[in-house]
Amino acid sequence: MQVPQVPQDALLPFTRLVLGVSALVQLIFGLLGLLLTNLWNSLIWTSPLPPWPSEAAHFAFINYLATAAAAAFALYQGRWSGARVYLVFAFSYNLLSLLVVFLTAANPGVPAIMWLLVALGLIYLPAVAVAWQRQSQVH
Repeated sequence: MQVPQVPQDALLPFTRLVLGVSALVQLIFGLLGLLLTNLWNSLIWTSPLPPWPSEAAHFAFINYLATAAAAAFALYQGRWSGARVYLVFAFSYNLLSLLVVFLTAANPGVPAIMWLLVALGLIYLPAVAVAWQRQSQVH
């Protein structure tokens, strides 16, 4: 019985998990913000932050859907050469988002639920770093 050949550029299971979670979270945020902007404004983006106008929300949340598609495509492709492009974007976007949250928290402040999103970001960043480190050791 022959062992199937695994491409040298193949993704490790943990990297696949990070990409899958990325795609799912981006899809949920994108659909919630795009289709249910009022719910987004009342659940996530609450006072003291001003509500998102529908027009601005539509432009912003299609970006979430596009990044969900990018993560899903990297997962589908199954190659480190494609996944690392997405992970560089995702890592830098999340890191910069955390910085913006901390700056916004100083003035005018952020709603309490935003700290849950910060916690998710603080979990996500090391997950991307670990996936990157493990993949780099294999290749």
